[in-house]
Amino acid sequence: MKGQGVQVGRDEAFRDLYREHYNAVFRYAWRRVGPDTAHDVAAEVFLIAWRRWETVPRLDPLPWLYGVGRGVVQNFLRSENRGQQLEARLMVERDQPGRDLAEQAAERDTVVTAWQSLGETDREVLALVGWEALDISSAAKVMGCSVPAFTARLYRAKRRLRNALDRQDVDNEDPRDDPKVPVRVGLEERCV
Repeated sequence: MKGQGVQVGRDEAFRDLYREHYNAVFRYAWRRVGPDTAHDVAAEVFLIAWRRWETVPRLDPLPWLYGVGRGVVQNFLRSENRGQQLEARLMVERDQPGRDLAEQAAERDTVVTAWQSLGETDREVLALVGWEALDISSAAKVMGCSVPAFTARLYRAKRRLRNALDRQDVDNEDPRDDPKVPVRVGLEERCV
């Protein structure tokens, strides 16, 4: 009889965990693998939490769940081998009234290209802070590293993204904007 009471307590505690954190885990998965697979990833995360119930932190389980989710997502991406297509779907375009659609598309393409040029670790570090809104301490737990190590990773990832965006800007510049570049006007060449 005593074992049955423990099981009932565990069942209720698990239901509470599920109710409280399912949406966050689902959103985490959705941003990484898209809506079609996000439910499967979230279900796998909670299945692992059920199986490893003794290791789930009781006070702040969300970083632990994200860490498990990260592993599930990585396994899925490896098995599907659709890296770049999935990463492009991660970018969420926010409607901004008054902006030209061509400008929005060009800006999105620039960001997607810069994002794809980053390594997997850089993308994950930026996503944990930017999309999941985790603090440095929680994000470090997800990545399985110390707070100083995560802080250094975040700094480097931001710098790499900034450099990638700067390279995109340079690649997209119009040579007519540079006064030192000769431009053909009719049959003659002049500096503009």
